[in-house]
Amino acid sequence: MSNMEKCLVFFDVDGTLLFGNTKISAADVDALHRLQAAGHKIFINSGRSRSIVPKALTEQVNFDGFVCGSTYIEYGGEVLHRKPVDDDTIRDVCRYAAEHGLGTLLEGEVAAYGIHGGAFHPCVDITDALEEYLWEPSKMRVTKFTFNCDISPEIAARFPGIRVINFGGYSEGIVRGYNKAFGMQMLGERLGVPRERLVAFGDSVNDVEMIDYAGVGVIMHSAPALLDRYAALRVDADFGGVALGIDKIFFGENK
Repeated sequence: MSNMEKCLVFFDVDGTLLFGNTKISAADVDALHRLQAAGHKIFINSGRSRSIVPKALTEQVNFDGFVCGSTYIEYGGEVLHRKPVDDDTIRDVCRYAAEHGLGTLLEGEVAAYGIHGGAFHPCVDITDALEEYLWEPSKMRVTKFTFNCDISPEIAARFPGIRVINFGGYSEGIVRGYNKAFGMQMLGERLGVPRERLVAFGDSVNDVEMIDYAGVGVIMHSAPALLDRYAALRVDADFGGVALGIDKIFFGENK
């Protein structure tokens, strides 16, 4: 792309920018800064809710905005859109999780809550005070769920308000009707940037819609093969792979 074409560039977090929950490549940080210096706008587009976007990223890079859990969109510090999980779904999921010993993380905008310890992130464990929290679930402002195992289709069908995505060892529950492309479309339209100048970087099955919607989709070296049909580029690394993609697409460098 020409440096004169200003783009919106969207980045998945886990397995794309962040590894081991704390590690981001110095080369990636430098590449993100160079993108902004060239006039492009950069966004987190993560399955994570806003409350658990890692400080390891935000303390090193001043992102222009965030698409979190597919339903929360923030630009320049302003919340443009939010669609929390509905109260009935929260109650149904939490009660099922509590009864069946299912480690479940309720990812809220400002905090994370857990049933049976949650899943993979620090949280407020609400198992012993469940009905108190379920009296008015909307106060938790839950964006999505993470479960500590794959969820069978039979169990997922109990919760029609969410779409369950299995990752082979854990799963996510996202508000039905949403995916990672939703925020890209909204931000592109708001900022007057056409779809062909939206660029996305991802690595996993929940990035399919994001990579497909982008004018240019980039996937990490270890991304599953099913993403190849949607991506323009598969980079030659995972850690530091974002910098490789940025250099090739925006700065004409083939490292």
